[in-house]
Amino acid sequence: MKIDKIIEINNLYKKFGDLQVLNNVSFTIPKNSIFGILGPNGSGKSTLMRIFAKLIKNWNGEILFKQNSIINSDNHLMKMGFIIESPSFYEYLSAEKNLQIFARLTNTNQKKIDELFELVNLNDRKNSKVSEYSYGMKQRLGIAQAMLHNPDFLILDEPNNGLDPVGINQMANILFKLKQMGKTICISTHLLGEVDRMCTDVAILNKGKLIVSGNLNELTRKKRFYRIEVNNSTTALNDLKKITNIEIIYNLENSILISQKKEEEPIDEVLISEKIKSVKSLTKESSLVEYFYD
Repeated sequence: MKIDKIIEINNLYKKFGDLQVLNNVSFTIPKNSIFGILGPNGSGKSTLMRIFAKLIKNWNGEILFKQNSIINSDNHLMKMGFIIESPSFYEYLSAEKNLQIFARLTNTNQKKIDELFELVNLNDRKNSKVSEYSYGMKQRLGIAQAMLHNPDFLILDEPNNGLDPVGINQMANILFKLKQMGKTICISTHLLGEVDRMCTDVAILNKGKLIVSGNLNELTRKKRFYRIEVNNSTTALNDLKKITNIEIIYNLENSILISQKKEEEPIDEVLISEKIKSVKSLTKESSLVEYFYD
């Protein structure tokens, strides 16, 4: 099946002085996806976002937006919305007044502003001053601001940073709504769980290089990963090595990452039946964790 691509990145390089921040990065972002750019701090995620937004202008390679190069043109910016850093507002004004001011730049009418307050679940607080908003509310107002000109492609750099669990749930709900509206959303994050929960597709970066990219279901359907906290790692490792359906991925002090090759029976029952007595706790890990230990 042919995939309709909204972004195509080919052989992207970026250096800051002697530091190679992006090194021959190539991947595509499907239209109407929630695309996660995942990697540890310093992997090049934010640099890539800033290149999209033309905040960084000098780089090598090719980026196509709807099959058109963005190298010598800013036309794509009218079809993109961005939250690259924490959004900034006039704190002493109401949220609605803030959007009305920004709407003058995009020729957006009041009806659209009202719809955006509904979208980000801030309709009951639109008359409150932004200074009275929580951090999570400001993040949601930032999405409303980024959507004023009705972009096709929304880019969010670490949108869940600093949010509590309630705020993370609210952010996920907004992203799902935007996808239902036909938008493509690209988020950067260093948290595996966020990608598992929200994204349809992913690219994983590490030290400026692309580790893997593709559809999340296709990348994660092979193995299941678990983290075991143990009292004695030496004893636990010796016992785990005897179980044929378990592969030991990583061991750090008393934390052991394992994969279950075939889910023939629940992993906790396997550990009990094999008399692995040193286990303190068992938690399921993101299936993407495999790519960080290759």
